[in-house]
Amino acid sequence: MASLISRPHRRISICYAKFWQYYYCSKNWLLAIGLRYKTIFTVVILISLLVLSWLYYPEIKSRLTPYFSTSDRFEGLQTLLVSLGEAMIGATVITFSFIMFAMQVNVERMPHGFFRKFSSDYNLLGYFAVTFLLAIMIACLSLIPDKSWATLAILGASWCLFFLVLFLLFAYKRALSLISPTKQLAILVTDTEKNLEIWSKAAQRVAPFLKRQSQENADNPVPHTDYDTERNKYFLLNQNSTAAAKKEVSHCIAFARRYAEQRDHEVSDAALNSILDINKAYVDVKSKAFFSNSSFIDLASDGFIDDTLEHLRQNVRVGISRGDEQQIEQTFRAVLGLCKIYSNIDYAHEYAKKPHACLAARYLSDAVESVVPHNMADVLMEGIRLMGTAALTILSKKEPEQVASIAEKIAIISCVGASNEKYRPVTQTGVAQLANLAFELITCDSHDVQYPLRDIRENIKLIVKTYLEIPDTTLISMHSASLGAYYSRIAVTSFQNKKLLLANDVLNAEENDENAIRIINHIEQWADGLYQTEKDLLLLAIEKRSSLAHDIIHAINITTKILCMLTNAPACNAHNSDELKRHALRLISVLDLIPDKPEVISFVENHQVTKILFESAMEAHHRGCDELASQIRDLLLKWAFKAGKYQIGWAILERACCDLACLNIELDLNDDVLLQAIEEKVAQGGSPDELKLRFRASEAIREEADRYHDEHPISAIEPAMEHVDQARLRTVLLRVAEKLVPKEIRQEEPQDDN
Repeated sequence: MASLISRPHRRISICYAKFWQYYYCSKNWLLAIGLRYKTIFTVVILISLLVLSWLYYPEIKSRLTPYFSTSDRFEGLQTLLVSLGEAMIGATVITFSFIMFAMQVNVERMPHGFFRKFSSDYNLLGYFAVTFLLAIMIACLSLIPDKSWATLAILGASWCLFFLVLFLLFAYKRALSLISPTKQLAILVTDTEKNLEIWSKAAQRVAPFLKRQSQENADNPVPHTDYDTERNKYFLLNQNSTAAAKKEVSHCIAFARRYAEQRDHEVSDAALNSILDINKAYVDVKSKAFFSNSSFIDLASDGFIDDTLEHLRQNVRVGISRGDEQQIEQTFRAVLGLCKIYSNIDYAHEYAKKPHACLAARYLSDAVESVVPHNMADVLMEGIRLMGTAALTILSKKEPEQVASIAEKIAIISCVGASNEKYRPVTQTGVAQLANLAFELITCDSHDVQYPLRDIRENIKLIVKTYLEIPDTTLISMHSASLGAYYSRIAVTSFQNKKLLLANDVLNAEENDENAIRIINHIEQWADGLYQTEKDLLLLAIEKRSSLAHDIIHAINITTKILCMLTNAPACNAHNSDELKRHALRLISVLDLIPDKPEVISFVENHQVTKILFESAMEAHHRGCDELASQIRDLLLKWAFKAGKYQIGWAILERACCDLACLNIELDLNDDVLLQAIEEKVAQGGSPDELKLRFRASEAIREEADRYHDEHPISAIEPAMEHVDQARLRTVLLRVAEKLVPKEIRQEEPQDDN
């Protein structure tokens, strides 16, 4: 029974929901249509009413004329029209008095230039004039001569009254727009765009005359084949063409400052965005009349652009003096917006530079740098992020060499974290931006990025050296945390992990893939000289006992693997393959330069240097770089006796010897050569405890050989040992153990008490 009752209830509920769904859909559709075609609908309705009035005028006249046949009624109509006209005149005057009073009350909320502009608004004054005339027309309709005009007077008065009320509403809305700050800015931008468009049309009309003059004057060279010389000449001859636009920019700046002082940052942000709109209109109007840099004189200077940037620079100074962080950040974003607008300027030349975008980027960099002494860490972080975006904007226009100056500024600002603990997040942001710039340079469309990449590498080096001058923290490494965006292998978005993902993509690309070929060239350029930077930083990190040494060592390992990977890419040619191998060897050889001191060896082995050398050699072998793998094996051999001669508790000698035996089998090298090299190392001697250490290593290697002699060996040192020839491995291990401690010495060696 309950189920029978519930079924109709569910149906009613569904129908009820569908009804409201259709209602809201229809309502939203009608609102959308109304907002989109509001003006058209209004004009159509008014025209329809006027047409209906004209069509039905005879019928209306036939009904109204008999009514006003008596003189009393006709005089009453005249009196009504006079009274209505007088009332409307008074209402019009009173209404506009209130409107103008409201405008004057708001004089303190707007700059002086704005008040002069909007207090004499032609639309508002026009509405007043029209409504006043309509009110007078209503009064004048009382002067009709006889009753035959009564119908026309009534219809005329009705339409005049209707339009009078309508224009009063328009005037009220216009007054609200003039009082509203955002509406004022929108009106200002629209007027400026119209003014610039007028000058653009004038330049277009005069262009044929100026072109004929240019042809007659053959001594004037044309800088670009597609350059709009006539337009540029017209704007040079008419310096006041940008006067109105400059004035409006100054109004917007005054507006932004006034409302920033009142803590109304929404309006100040709208004012700064209006400056961007004016600049965009200016760039569109001037079109191809912009100069790029000249080899002899600076023709790229533009008065309007210079004036705009100078206004924003001063706005930053005002914000700093007031300590208004939001005002400063809004101005930073405005300068970045100008950089993006100027980067789209068409200089009518394929290889033209982007001087105006670079100028805006320099203004942004200087503005961010000026904030450093004022204890505004959040503002600096936002500024550095915007500087990185500006650099990427310029890079997207194939200007990699212009990125270096921005990167240098980012590095200088990032160094403040070393002297002030509150600025540590600033350093993290700066390093992240530099790492992102380096990655974008590697993947960009430009061909030669070697010098920008080298500059970024030097900037990272500057930050690292600055940070290594202060002691590292123990619980959470301050060095690693601050520089992790570049060196960390844990963070997913770090430079090292992004490089690894990029290498995998290149490895899967086709042989003729242009992007893959370009990226390989860029990585080869980036790796050129990388070993020198990593060597200096690693030795300094070891000297300072910084945990950053761990990150650098593992970054060397990852980069070596990436270089080996790319040699197998189908898009990698023979020349690039040789260069990548050479850079990989130089980079991994940095580990061979670790100082030969027991405390240093103990410190770095904590970061698995022995394991990294073995893994690098195995990676090179798996990628088909056997010669490189053999050279890394030689580095491992040197490390085994360099680090294994100290009693530091890491069992370096026996682990390295087992790794060498495994590598020898993997690379299919002559075992006698390895054994001879070990014998020579043993003969060179070392620390006083070396014999004891070699004895222990020999015994451990023998145990390892016996363990691998089992049918199902389990690796105690390296998993790679499970996949080589077990019989040969056991033989090599036993022979290595014999070379470390010959039988005659082993029999004489006393057993250790432990």
